[in-house]
Parts: sequence; structure tokens; C-alpha cells
Amino acid sequence: MRFFVLLMLSLSMVACRGGKKKVHTPKVPKGDAEITNTYWRLYEMNGKQIQTPADARDVFIRLNRKRSELEGFAGCNMIGGTHAEGRHGVIKFEPFSTLAICEDRVEIEQYVLKALVRANRYVINDKFLLLYDENMLLATFEARYYK
Repeated sequence: MRFFVLLMLSLSMVACRGGKKKVHTPKVPKGDAEITNTYWRLYEMNGKQIQTPADARDVFIRLNRKRSELEGFAGCNMIGGTHAEGRHGVIKFEPFSTLAICEDRVEIEQYVLKALVRANRYVINDKFLLLYDENMLLATFEARYYK
């Protein structure tokens, strides 16, 4: 009888744990990330760290090496376009965006689009993508991976 009671208690404890919802959160990679096929979230612009409001989407870019495509979100509008990589961190973006009107994140959006146009080289430092115009840092993106 005692064995039966212990067995029932054990089963009920296991059953109670099964009700937790699994939340998909991004993983921060260890080591150097790859420029392509990585979700690059805007981390810093003009030397200021970017905090995404709770009710907003991340500003991000993602590059596809096979199709040389650029895709992302600039704060209000979707980003599309192409990119070309050269030797020694040389890069060229040709972005375009949709034309939705919004007021709350327009400064970030304009900055990101201008930074992509101006960028001519990149450096990957651990989990960060740094975009430069010659030696001037334009923007920093952080690599994120989803489960």
C-alpha cells in the first residue's frame, strides 16, 4: 500500500510539471558568427545602445549568401535588397524599404537605411557585426539565433 501511495505521488508531481509553456527566446552564440544566414539585431547606433520597446519588433538584418539578398526590419518598414561581399571584409548593400508611415521609430529607421547605404566594410567580433564607412563605425548588430 505504501508503495502505491508513493507511486501515485510521484506520478502526480511529474504530471504537474508538464503544463509549462515553452518560450522561444534567442540564443546568443559563442565565438565568431557568420555574416550570412544570421539574424543581426541592431545593438548600437551613434554610440548609443538600442533598446527595443516591449510592444515593438527588433530592428534587424539577415543576409542570404546564395541569393545575395538582404532582408530585415528597420523599425517601421521591412527592408529588402541585395548585398555583395568582397575580400577582407568589403561589403556593399543596396537596400530598399516599404513605405508605411510611422512616427515613433522613424529616426532609427532612417539611420539604419543610411548606414546600410554608406557601409563599405564590416568586421565580425565574436557575436557583433560592425559596419563601417572606411574607419567610421556606423552601426553595431548583435547575432541572435532562435531554437
